[in-house]
Amino acid sequence: MTKPLKINRCLRVPANVNGRDFVVGDLHGHRSLLEQALDELAFDQRCDRVLSVGDLIDRGPESLETLSLIEEPWFHAVLGNHELMLLNFLGYYGSRMHSRKSYASGGGEWITEAIARNPKAIARLAHKVSTLPLAMHVDGDVPFNVTHGDLGQIGSRRAVQLGERTICVHKADAATSSRVHFAAAMNSRRLGLRFAQHPVQISPSPIGALPITYVGHSPSRDIIVHDSYIYIDQGVCAPTSKRTDPTLPTVLEHRRFASWLHGAATARQQTWESSPPLVTRSILRPSTSPA
Repeated sequence: MTKPLKINRCLRVPANVNGRDFVVGDLHGHRSLLEQALDELAFDQRCDRVLSVGDLIDRGPESLETLSLIEEPWFHAVLGNHELMLLNFLGYYGSRMHSRKSYASGGGEWITEAIARNPKAIARLAHKVSTLPLAMHVDGDVPFNVTHGDLGQIGSRRAVQLGERTICVHKADAATSSRVHFAAAMNSRRLGLRFAQHPVQISPSPIGALPITYVGHSPSRDIIVHDSYIYIDQGVCAPTSKRTDPTLPTVLEHRRFASWLHGAATARQQTWESSPPLVTRSILRPSTSPA
């Protein structure tokens, strides 16, 4: 009898003492657009790092190339629900949430051709995907977390994250697909601000007990900040016949954003106390399929 697949709960990543750390939202098969965004930020792979919230694959034109990023020494990723959908399709486990039959005819159309052309590459990458953690905790003078869905689903206390090494794959399914915390953020009264070129909406309680925690999975027009969670899936899209400009993935330099957020959180509290803002409700981008 095959042993149930166990997923690494949380990977502790040492501080980057030589360069910068960038976090990136869901890529969904758009490696070229990530590379374009990194070029604009003068990314240096000799000393800088990219930390991904997962969902590297499906929907876009470069799923295999994007998934191959997990073999780069400067790139670190957590599991997204789409990576688990891939593992389910390849027979690593039997998901109670995702359909094996519909994967290759939905967002994962790429996989059939990829298996036919590069079976060894798919086997190698799939094994590496199965070892990815649900969350990362990055040490440093401004520590932070990276996860795909709600961290609370796998234990938000640091002692639990770093003390319990694995989690059942079925709990991982639930964690990577959870939007419970995001729903709370969307129901809060948010103030619109701007960090660099990014519009940001912050709640009355932007910073909670956790370190800053970057999250994907829940698509929104603006970056959403609530209770230490930073939602950075703003969509990514290659040029089409209807629009010539690509939509680049959200890429944030952690140290700069953390410094900005500290000041913004203080200003947010002062604004809230003097004049509570109106609720903003129209920033969620509609989605009819799993993010």
